[in-house]
Amino acid sequence: MSAAADALEAAFDAALPPPKLGRLLATALVVLTVGAGGILGWAAVTPIERAVIGQGTLVAESRRKTVMLLDAGLLRSLLVREGEQVVEGQPLLRLDTTQADAAAAQARAVFWAQSVRAARLIAERQDSREMQLPEGASDAGRADPSIASLIEAETRLYAARWEAYDGAISVNRTRIAQLQGQMAAYAAQKEATAVRLQAIREELGGVSQLVTRGYATRTRQWELQRAEAELVGNLGQYQAQEAQARESILQAELEMANTRLNRQQEVARDLQEAQALRADAEQRLRGAEEVLARRVARAPEAGIVTDIRFFTPGSSIAAGQPVLDLVPLDNRLVAEVRLALNDVENVRVGQQARLRLVAFRTREVPLIETEVIYVSADRQIDQQGNAFFLARIAVSPEVAARLPAGSTLAPGMPVEAFVLGEKRTALDYVLRPLSDGLRRALRD
Repeated sequence: MSAAADALEAAFDAALPPPKLGRLLATALVVLTVGAGGILGWAAVTPIERAVIGQGTLVAESRRKTVMLLDAGLLRSLLVREGEQVVEGQPLLRLDTTQADAAAAQARAVFWAQSVRAARLIAERQDSREMQLPEGASDAGRADPSIASLIEAETRLYAARWEAYDGAISVNRTRIAQLQGQMAAYAAQKEATAVRLQAIREELGGVSQLVTRGYATRTRQWELQRAEAELVGNLGQYQAQEAQARESILQAELEMANTRLNRQQEVARDLQEAQALRADAEQRLRGAEEVLARRVARAPEAGIVTDIRFFTPGSSIAAGQPVLDLVPLDNRLVAEVRLALNDVENVRVGQQARLRLVAFRTREVPLIETEVIYVSADRQIDQQGNAFFLARIAVSPEVAARLPAGSTLAPGMPVEAFVLGEKRTALDYVLRPLSDGLRRALRD
């Protein structure tokens, strides 16, 4: 049966005419032409996207904040833990304040002492019988017994100075009153002496006429003359005493005026000194309080504490030395990627890009459509000496909603970026290197 089939097939083949070689070649040429034309047409019209690839990580747009201290000191207590979330202004750590407290207490005591002293002197300058304490002095006295003692001492001094001043004025006023009484007595005696002198002189005139006529003896005339001379002397003495009393009154009044003047001059001099000392103490107190405020490191903004450098109380911290870092909350994340030096010319701000979150599978989180928001102006070099350009690519907040359940974006996550360039055809990819090489060859 098999032999019969083979014989039949051989007879059929013998009956067919032999194929023509030209027809086969024509068919092959047509197939090749159509295929090559189709490929060239596809290469000429089909656009292919070009992309610059970079590796990087997610970072906070405003970066983490490093907390440093302006003043050196010893760590008293650490008030936060690694990973703790803090709010703006929250204390993070506290330094020892022994020296700062002493400096502030000394400056505060001097400030209030000179403030109360200045208040006392102002009251004396105004001749006020009541001293008004400066604002806040009473509260400071209740808070600090030493300041209360200073206030009490100034109050007692104020009363004592008024007592001494009143005593000096009172002595002079009493003296003036006595002298004025003496002057009144001298005036009365002088007036009485003048009356007696007038009477003696009239009597002496009559006796002198009688003596001239021989009706009286000279003894009586001489007695009257002696009485006249005595009264004239008494009158002169009373006038001199009155003048002396008047001069003493002027001296007492001058002493009172000098007492007032010396008091005002002393008050003005002491007030100027007190105000200068108070201003200096106020400046030192403000500086001491600022130092005290800086002994507590506070969070510059809300964030998460990380990378704490000091834990042990008593640790010495130098001025300007970092103590911990703070990762800001509610801060937009961006992808920070490194670009090769040869690729930076193909990347610009606003250029479309795609991000792949390496930590998640692509089928879970597809590529993220975004754009370039920053390209470094110059190359950067890392610690290993590798040169690169830095680019930042925006990460939309909506990306978090596309993550698997329970997953979140966090700074430090790795990413892969594809910065999309201009679209070129496959034919352009083939011909451009040839044209560039030909152009360089012709230029050479």
